[in-house]
Amino acid sequence: MIEYHSTVVVFVASGTEEMEAIIISDMLRRAGINVIIAGEYEIITASRGVKFLPDVTFEHILEDEEYLAMIFPGGSRASETFCNHPHIEKLLRTHIKRNAIVGAMCASPAIFVAYDLVPSTTAMTSHPDIQHIISKKYNYMDEKVVIDGNIITCQGAGTSFDFAFALIEILANSKIAATIAKDIQY
Repeated sequence: MIEYHSTVVVFVASGTEEMEAIIISDMLRRAGINVIIAGEYEIITASRGVKFLPDVTFEHILEDEEYLAMIFPGGSRASETFCNHPHIEKLLRTHIKRNAIVGAMCASPAIFVAYDLVPSTTAMTSHPDIQHIISKKYNYMDEKVVIDGNIITCQGAGTSFDFAFALIEILANSKIAATIAKDIQY
């Protein structure tokens, strides 16, 4: 039986940035955190043609379950899907009301703009291609990873490990993050 309150959901959709989705899922699992990969479809073709077999589809992620965190890897097409999906919006609104963690990578911080989810004073980063979108609504910071309360964002594929380690420090602890960093020669 899955303990949802100790589970992180990583969302993937057509066009998801492979590196971001795989790195965050793998690193969290190395930290002993349960990860469910939720996909738009039963098979996802990512931005560079890699195929994903998600554990469940979006609709199997239930609004009334308390997940530890919800993570949205980037990829412009995937971000577009996340920004225009009624079930994702409902999940995010409920999750944020609970003050739970939401992570958005690369182009996916656009979800905060699309659904008007957090106060305009919230600090965040994104891929430089959407900086103009984020900075119109939020406190944009040109940093690899930005943590503001329960919101964590990163700039893109190259910052995926930094994002993963920041998340592990929040969800587990810095000792576990340091052990994993040493194990993978980071």
